[in-house]
Amino acid sequence: MSPEVASQAGTRPSSPLSFSFGPRKSGAEVAHACGASRLTEQRRRARHPTALKPGSIWTKLASLLFLIYFFLTSLVVGFPVCVCLWILHMFYDNKRRWLLHRWTTTWAYHYNTVNPCIHCTTLAGLHNLAMVHAGKPVIFVANHQSALDIFLLYGINAHFKWVSKSSNFNIPLIGWAMSLNDYVPVTRGRKESVVRMFDHCKRQLSNCNSIMIFPEGTRNVDGGLKPFKPGAFQLAIDTQTTIIPLVLNGTSDIFSGRSIVGFFNGGGCDLTVKALEPIDPSEFGKDVEALCSRVREAMSRGLEESCMLGLEKAA
Repeated sequence: MSPEVASQAGTRPSSPLSFSFGPRKSGAEVAHACGASRLTEQRRRARHPTALKPGSIWTKLASLLFLIYFFLTSLVVGFPVCVCLWILHMFYDNKRRWLLHRWTTTWAYHYNTVNPCIHCTTLAGLHNLAMVHAGKPVIFVANHQSALDIFLLYGINAHFKWVSKSSNFNIPLIGWAMSLNDYVPVTRGRKESVVRMFDHCKRQLSNCNSIMIFPEGTRNVDGGLKPFKPGAFQLAIDTQTTIIPLVLNGTSDIFSGRSIVGFFNGGGCDLTVKALEPIDPSEFGKDVEALCSRVREAMSRGLEESCMLGLEKAA
């Protein structure tokens, strides 16, 4: 059920991390984060009418049923099919594992479709992914609000490999599927792990596999952007790989827990993900900081626009 259009209003639709430490927030960054936070608080008060009110018994029941559905479908269908396709890829397309990723996309994104708390999902800017569909690898960088971001980002309908913290690969079923997909593990704070991660990413890019990274390195549920860690941008400059920023919004309105296990915050929420214009790292020479700043500025503008769109749609 992968989306093929730029907008799907009316459809319904751990954590991959960065890998190096970034600068402290400047005064401007703090001010911007506060402004984005205010926009998000306005959006949270502008939910569509629904029986799934924050903290209600119906919302807790919906959360429980979704969690049961998630684990049963992963156990009975999702992971077993991954194993079968992984065996196939031992003899065919082992470096890209395209079919396995297609199945993982269908498996993951369909949870967006059946989530009762989602009013609608809008996918925008997908024309900016033309080079990816033409077979050219890129580095995707996305903001991170919730564990539900993982399901939502599969909606861009592109081939990529996640960069994720090593402990996620130990999660039953989900982590095992990540290993079968040859996603990239990294342990923060361990230099040798970071070196292996860079080598792994470079190998993936050379095999025409795009990379997906959360440059903030952790979730930010207040609707703003945390300072970016420079790892993704260093990789882009080292490999001269185009960066495509992805801006998503609304997932923290539904769920702000640190794992998929927990109660939803309520329903009637709109989700958006927008692919911004590609950014060529060759324009920045060896200046990682300048590239990082350029991407963050673009994503900050995109996030503010997304917040205002949410206000208009819910009004």
